[in-house]
Amino acid sequence: MNQKIYLDNNATTKIDEEVFNAMLPYLKEEYGNPSSIYSIGRKTKEEIAKARENIAKLFNSKPENIIFTSCGSESNITAINSSIKLNPNKKHIITTKVEHASVMEMMSVLEKGGYTVTYLNVDNRGCLDLDELKKSIRPDTCLISIMMANNEIGNIYPIKEIAKIAHDNDIIIHCDAVQALGKIKIDVEDLDVDYLSVSGHKINAPKGIGALYIKNSDSFTPLIFGHQEKNRRGGTENVPYIIGLGKAAEIILKDNYKKEKEIESLRDYLEEEVEKNIEDIHIYGDKQNRTPNTSSIAFKGVKADELMLVLESFNIYVSTGSACNSEIALPSHVLTACKANLDDYSPIRVSLGKYNTKEEIDIFIKRLINVIGMLRRKK
Repeated sequence: MNQKIYLDNNATTKIDEEVFNAMLPYLKEEYGNPSSIYSIGRKTKEEIAKARENIAKLFNSKPENIIFTSCGSESNITAINSSIKLNPNKKHIITTKVEHASVMEMMSVLEKGGYTVTYLNVDNRGCLDLDELKKSIRPDTCLISIMMANNEIGNIYPIKEIAKIAHDNDIIIHCDAVQALGKIKIDVEDLDVDYLSVSGHKINAPKGIGALYIKNSDSFTPLIFGHQEKNRRGGTENVPYIIGLGKAAEIILKDNYKKEKEIESLRDYLEEEVEKNIEDIHIYGDKQNRTPNTSSIAFKGVKADELMLVLESFNIYVSTGSACNSEIALPSHVLTACKANLDDYSPIRVSLGKYNTKEEIDIFIKRLINVIGMLRRKK
């Protein structure tokens, strides 16, 4: 049987063995409710506090500014909801045409409820024009919500500069950092954002856990009401998954992003070999300013969905874009915003993780060369 080669780490990542082992006791023996005052409850509460400290260190945040959520999407919606509640008379929001589906769908709901949303353009590399952002600001703008790193093409956006523009105009800034976490350093003090969203399953923690950085809890409105998380997110805490997220953060802190440098070298090697061995290709995104693991590669005349399915028959797993949109038969909104020629150049997304090896990449490249040749001969 062929070796399974998983190259879709922007969709989700394999749980780290250390993370899994850290979670196990809290799925079995240490099952106390953290709201209980007896000893087994107090123990789980203490472990939640340690996990919060690890996440806070990863952001350069104070632990009290972090709340745990069920996922990155919940963190995004919570931040947006809180922001608009703070300024109910302001009905204008600025975002981009390349945001995650959770943000885009929330904006659609708000538009139906009377809000006006400006969707900033990107150029053919997926880059933003900050002059357009400045010109889009209105007296009734209440929120700017822009991602730190794009899930499809990997572009990293200038959040520090965007936050300054927002605050100079007395506007709240929310940043979706789900695809940036663990790949690039995040310092909320330096960025000066009001909200920042992350998710566990992108950093080798389990699905079903996320976190939200809140700069000012005094002006925060919860999405789910209840006494947990200091009245900021109701519902009994998901203790094992919080422990897992905390352990994943601890692993990243210990490694100090050395593994990401290795992943970047592997991604660059992959692209160089593909460019050398296959004609008529296009790599989408800003090649000078991307997350270190992401490559969006198109091969002229080859449909991405067909290529993906053929590669899967060889146990090689890539995607054609965001996993959150994979069940919707529509062109990628990110690549459409980039004015991509999807008829000729529809891309696969290759996103590497810490378990990928050079041997796997060599197998992938060899198989890719053969498959592209076969598909082009069929035309």
